[in-house]
Amino acid sequence: MARLVTVIPLAADEPLQALRISEGWMVSYNSFCEVNVDHPDAWTLLKESLLQLKHERRNRLLDLGWYPKGEPDGRFVMRLYEGDFTGTLLQKHETKDRAEIVGGIERLLEEVTRGDL
Repeated sequence: MARLVTVIPLAADEPLQALRISEGWMVSYNSFCEVNVDHPDAWTLLKESLLQLKHERRNRLLDLGWYPKGEPDGRFVMRLYEGDFTGTLLQKHETKDRAEIVGGIERLLEEVTRGDL
């Protein structure tokens, strides 16, 4: 049975990024804050381990990070694996745009939930 875990953002004034998470996904960890890359605190909040979601029934893992961590020249990197990190890489998307990566996450979550990926 899944437990509800609350993750407190690193900066009290930066809320977690709102996401539409479709049925069947479990949040392993989430420190993906609603912060733009031009925000003065962005580089303390943007790290390699931002968000990890698992869909047990579909055997999928979605991972989001900022690479290289804390670097202004970095970018969000989202990966979708079959199984875990050692499994087949099914999708990869890179961008500096937070809104674009949010849309990509929500699209992939829905596609996996429907069984399309």
